[in-house]
Amino acid sequence: KRGGEALIRGLALAVLLAQVASAAEWNVRYFFDDERETLHFTALAFPSANRGIAAGVITDEEGKHKPRGVAVITADGGNTWSQIQLQDEPVSLYFLDDSVGWMVTQGGIWKTEESGRTWKKLSGNPGSRLLKVWFLDAKHGFAVGLEKTVLESMDGGKTWKSVQAAAEPTGNKKFSFYSQIEFANSQVGLIVGSAIPPTARGFNTKGRQVPTMTLQLQTLDGGKTWKPTSAPLLGEVTALKMRAGVGLALFTYNHQFEFLSEVYRLNLGNGSSPSVFQGKTRRVTDMALFPTGAYLVAIEPPARAEEPAFLPGAIHVLKSTDLQQWSEMPVDYQASGAHALLAGPDAGHVFVATDSGMILRLEP
Repeated sequence: KRGGEALIRGLALAVLLAQVASAAEWNVRYFFDDERETLHFTALAFPSANRGIAAGVITDEEGKHKPRGVAVITADGGNTWSQIQLQDEPVSLYFLDDSVGWMVTQGGIWKTEESGRTWKKLSGNPGSRLLKVWFLDAKHGFAVGLEKTVLESMDGGKTWKSVQAAAEPTGNKKFSFYSQIEFANSQVGLIVGSAIPPTARGFNTKGRQVPTMTLQLQTLDGGKTWKPTSAPLLGEVTALKMRAGVGLALFTYNHQFEFLSEVYRLNLGNGSSPSVFQGKTRRVTDMALFPTGAYLVAIEPPARAEEPAFLPGAIHVLKSTDLQQWSEMPVDYQASGAHALLAGPDAGHVFVATDSGMILRLEP
């Protein structure tokens, strides 16, 4: 009997070790290693398993040179990378497929038809207030940004017109912005932002978290009409992901709140939004949502930091198949930063880019 029990335990241990050995992990596939300069990735896009681009800004540690925009691109799934210079500082990226994409920069919008290898600035430039774009097809797109800016284009971004509903939610235009835009499908879309007066900025006089005005625009007809709403909520929506019937919204709080960040599940059918992750010691900075589950990338700041919400720390990635239970994934011990981004075309081909110049790939 004892021998049988030992055999069973031995087999169970062997199975467990095999599972651990075969567990997917995150490994560094690119690192900008320069003692005199730092590369801060600010945007990441992987429209296909092979083609991807990470864009950012190179700064001189001594401050002798002006920051310059740069992008690194891959055509073989992150095995090799090539660097290209950008003529402006990138803010965000959106790709329609693995060839056609748009880049929001400090000076406007650029377009590529060559997977990010070359970029052309759009002539009908809407200005420097933009934060993100989203295109439903090669012609029809939307742009969101500061001062309640929401624009619509019907010609691929060459010309833009204002979406009037964006001005309706409560909040002083000067201190309001739309920072997130996502479409679950060709018809259902959501734009989210905040109205935060500089005297509040989410804090009261004692530094505690207080509600700020969250702004929202929702469409059910592909952007033909938008329904505006606003509500006082704690925190700020810093990331939004949507798929058919479901979404995830990331709220970021100040360092004196109970959580550094919190993720809510958006059930698009009935409108409910339960909390599914609460980061007490980890600050989630981005999410990736797929039909088979989701990933969260988070920063674990130093334990005794006075303001851990703003400091760099170790990179952590969590995975869930039901958007309720989250499991820790192995991450290269070298990975660190103050902010990280997630992107990938499917759950098996996902990448992380950090503001410390690293790109990590999910590997079996």
